[in-house]
Amino acid sequence: MTEPLAIRLVSLNLWDLPVPLPRFDRRARRRRLLEQLPRLDVDLLLFQESFRPRFRRSLADACGFESHPDCAAGRWVLGLPMDRTGGLLTLSRWPIVSQRYQPARRFRSFRLDERIGRKGCLWTRVRTPAGDLLVGNVHLYAGNNPVDARVRAVQARDLLRHGELPADRPAVLAGDFNWDVDFEHSERGPAGHEVMLEAGFREVAGGRSAGVVTMDPRHNRYARYTPWHRPPRRLTHVFYRGAGLTAGPDPPTLCLHDPPVSDHFGLRATLTLTGEWGVGSGTPR
Repeated sequence: MTEPLAIRLVSLNLWDLPVPLPRFDRRARRRRLLEQLPRLDVDLLLFQESFRPRFRRSLADACGFESHPDCAAGRWVLGLPMDRTGGLLTLSRWPIVSQRYQPARRFRSFRLDERIGRKGCLWTRVRTPAGDLLVGNVHLYAGNNPVDARVRAVQARDLLRHGELPADRPAVLAGDFNWDVDFEHSERGPAGHEVMLEAGFREVAGGRSAGVVTMDPRHNRYARYTPWHRPPRRLTHVFYRGAGLTAGPDPPTLCLHDPPVSDHFGLRATLTLTGEWGVGSGTPR
């Protein structure tokens, strides 16, 4: 049995779209992010909407972390360079053993931007000093009505079903789930957060948003898309499950928000892993 290992994680939807939007300072935001990364003092970095292959390599170089060999691989969409893993990028202080991209379930009614983005989950097996850890970097469908919430619930259930997640192995699922427990309501069946709880996962803040609101138009001008402001919401969550994996000791906090580097704020969480799990089964191939 090894000593308990503190795992410090940051998740951020960095809003690095293939096309720059006027008045939203993409170049300045990217520069601020690269300057702040080395000072974060974390072990895992999970990015969503990291669509531009060249900048993905810059992110890995800025923090000196491990990345998958294909992290900067690209594809062309409508004449624009984009990544191959749905904008999902996972960087680790520890060696990356394997990685697999799982697209989220899609429907014919999806908006064009959601189809192009190819949201889903990037499964990464990381070899920590306390054993292997399965890390799922998640981005689900966006939208504010009950139908959109139902789509997210279906996507969450589908990711869990096909994610090769044995219940006894430590696993973390974190990212932009695009739901806030205070507002999420599905027309049929449980909402996405309930799907995760039913599968045996816990959330580092119990789903609460107090003090860790990641989408806040009041305090982040990049989140003001319209003349009217939407209510502050926490769209980023960190779920964990498995033997030897617990939350804490530090509560989750905001980061990369002063000054902001995206329309989202980063969420920082600490987990504790105890035990030698070796090369566990049920990890990405």
